[in-house]
Amino acid sequence: MNFTLTHQKVKDYEINEDTMAIVPFINERGAVCSEVYEREAVILVEKKPLRLIKDNCLYYGGSYDGKKEAARINMGKMCFAPIMIDSKLDLYFFPIQSPRNDTCIWLAQPHIRRIDRTGHKRSSVIFFNGMDLSIANTRASLLGKLHRAAQYRSVLINRTNERERRREQVRNRDLVLT
Repeated sequence: MNFTLTHQKVKDYEINEDTMAIVPFINERGAVCSEVYEREAVILVEKKPLRLIKDNCLYYGGSYDGKKEAARINMGKMCFAPIMIDSKLDLYFFPIQSPRNDTCIWLAQPHIRRIDRTGHKRSSVIFFNGMDLSIANTRASLLGKLHRAAQYRSVLINRTNERERRREQVRNRDLVLT
């Protein structure tokens, strides 16, 4: 799989269906910025990963703190809650450590095919497009976070689908009555 590294630095970035991971890096001035991994590109963004997540939560109509609280209400108290940035676009991300750490990587749950152990406390996240990302974290820890994010995504999708089914039943009933 060929990937195009975009050397153009952008000040802002809209998380979208192609966004697979947000990885921190230190730029030439010593500031923490983000490498955004997409299906076919890596984009350099002049924002910290958490700032990028927070800004995109607002862009898609909610606050980061509100989305974090929603995950905890729906899934129970947990550390490093997954964040639903936008359900219609299937944008569900989870942090691999405390989001307050500048070293925190954010992964998009729907894009992950598997996680392999590559060494002592090292893993490789394999995405559906074949790209892999080496991470200093245990496979078990990453799998736990991935499964929580997948479960949260499933809960929200099922809730939305159930609401749509009920709406469709009302529409069909109204059509029969007319």
